[in-house]
Parts: sequence; C-alpha cells; structure tokens
Amino acid sequence: MKDLNEMNLEIELIKKDISDIKNNHLKHIENDMRDVKIEVFRFKYAVWGALVIFILMTDKFTELLRLL
Repeated sequence: MKDLNEMNLEIELIKKDISDIKNNHLKHIENDMRDVKIEVFRFKYAVWGALVIFILMTDKFTELLRLL
C-alpha cells in the first residue's frame, strides 16, 4: 500500500493533468468560436451587399429616385 505522501502526489498530478486538459480544450473552443464569428460576419456582409445591389437594380427603386 502506498503511503499518504505518494497518494497526495498522485492526486496533485491528476488534478494538474485535468486542469491542463480543461484549459487546453477551452482554448480550442475559443479559437473555434472566433473562426465561426468571422465567418458569420463575412456571410452577413455578403448578404447585405447582395441585398443592396438587388434593391438598386429594381425598377421601382429607380422610379423612386426619379421622384425625389
């Protein structure tokens, strides 16, 4: 049977390993979320740009501009 010091040392090593795994996993999640956020903003701006171009190309919008 192991003595108390060896068991405490093993427990501390296991706690350290768990902490390292947890922090590393959270860092990867943070990086993935940042990448997703960038892609969402790119998609949003592409959709808004296409919508603006579509509106500018419609006949009713050009007629409204002529009225102004």
